[in-house]
Amino acid sequence: MDKDAQFKAVIAANRDRIYRICCCYVHDEDERQDVCQEVMVHIWRSLSNFQSRSQLSTWIYRVTVNTCLDNLRVAQRRNRLIEERLPGDEQEKYIAAFEPDKALEDDVRHLHECIRRLPTLEKALISLYLEDLDTREMASVLGISEGNVRVKLHRTKKRLKDLWEQSENGS
Repeated sequence: MDKDAQFKAVIAANRDRIYRICCCYVHDEDERQDVCQEVMVHIWRSLSNFQSRSQLSTWIYRVTVNTCLDNLRVAQRRNRLIEERLPGDEQEKYIAAFEPDKALEDDVRHLHECIRRLPTLEKALISLYLEDLDTREMASVLGISEGNVRVKLHRTKKRLKDLWEQSENGS
């Protein structure tokens, strides 16, 4: 199979998963689409180097999570630069544009809002859990043991439940 056909097949099989993982990290829809495109560019560039040491889906999750994390680091740097250069009232307008909408009623969006509040590792873990990866695959993607995945996943579910309840109660 040539590179174009292989790439198209990989993207067709994983486009929705890539998007859902990006939803956990990126609130703004336009920015989310940009990150998804960036993931696809990374996959295009690296697909021929994939050595089948893990499952293709595991590799794609890793590429997607790493791209999302890189995007968050860039956004944090950008926000620090803006905070240093903008007057106080302009900072608030800019930062408010990137905050999650607190009035969302849709449960899926509410879930993603809660997920975005989790620490980075927990965010990655819950996004992989929502994609129905087993603990072995999660451990491979995250670089931690299966036992550690089970413990962290249990704690993350509890924390996510607490975040959900707090936001429903207006806390």
